[in-house]
Amino acid sequence: MAVLNQLPVLGMIKEFRRSWRALCSSERTTLCGPDSMLLALQLSMAENNKQHRGEFTVCLSDVLLTWKYFLHEKLNLPIENMKVVEHYEDIKKTYDDFLKNSNTLDLIDVYKKCSSLTSNYENNMISPIQLRDFLSGTEYAVSD
Repeated sequence: MAVLNQLPVLGMIKEFRRSWRALCSSERTTLCGPDSMLLALQLSMAENNKQHRGEFTVCLSDVLLTWKYFLHEKLNLPIENMKVVEHYEDIKKTYDDFLKNSNTLDLIDVYKKCSSLTSNYENNMISPIQLRDFLSGTEYAVSD
């Protein structure tokens, strides 16, 4: 079941790889998946905590809360009744700066770049909700 849910994401990545010269100005670009995105967010949050509180730590519950909000915001999905941690804009800037400085794109950036294509990709388009579910791991939920 999980493999079937990964197919749209794999199709998106294949399309990006075919068209990356038109989509990116750099010679090399690293794509980071959900695990790397979550790790980058956690490190961004820890860096911001260090700047504001003096400690390079972050609570897992804050990371997961921010992850949920981050996915919705970045995919332009409704953000109703979602809490956001302090200094969210600073965290987001640190995350974006990290990706930029390491010449990396996360899967949401790849999605946005592929969405801008007018080629055959439109037939295999993944929805923002499917991508959110993939990134949040809900597509792995086992159902009877």
